[in-house]
Amino acid sequence: MNTYNLIIFPFIFFFLNTSPHFSVSESLSLNNKENHKIYFIKQNWHTAIVLNTQELNSILFREYNSFSQFSLIDIGWGDEDFYQYPGFDLSLAVKALFCTTPSTLRVEGINLTKEEYFKLSEVVIELDVTDEQIKDICDFINNTFYIDVEGNTSILNIKAGGKIIFYKSNGSYHLFNTCNTWLARALRKSGIDIEDNILLTEQLFNELARIGTVIKSDQADE
Repeated sequence: MNTYNLIIFPFIFFFLNTSPHFSVSESLSLNNKENHKIYFIKQNWHTAIVLNTQELNSILFREYNSFSQFSLIDIGWGDEDFYQYPGFDLSLAVKALFCTTPSTLRVEGINLTKEEYFKLSEVVIELDVTDEQIKDICDFINNTFYIDVEGNTSILNIKAGGKIIFYKSNGSYHLFNTCNTWLARALRKSGIDIEDNILLTEQLFNELARIGTVIKSDQADE
């Protein structure tokens, strides 16, 4: 590893992989009388919102028909090249953060139970939302899909036998507009009180822990 990589790698690792330190027992659910549960997960570099497929339909979520056979839908947004790369590539990570790059929506169908799937995550936070809030969140996600002149989404890549689809999306990815920023905007769109200008995973999940329920954190006992 050359000198440049020795300098930049710790920064990239901190930016993409820092996890918050909080206790599962200290989380507070503010909306526990509402009627939908959504989830936010962190899996290595991947940060996403997870929705129960049975609570969706083709009106709420425009790509529902491609994932209706799954029990959960995992949705994340990121840099077009870095997000599709299997594993970690430092040069792609640097480009993603320090250049303005095209973005992609990554949608994955999950046929595990929530309990089984969340075992794969370092952090999981549950949030209770209303009918109107889940509609607003889905509207935000729907508006992130790039739509061509014929009104169709544009598929960039299909993986895992169709379980994972990468779609061309609106918006550019860079240091000040990350996957964490995108998720925070989705929540603000629905009227949920969450801090603005969120860039880091740690910022996002600390805010989520304030308004939701931490159901898993690998750092909880540290």
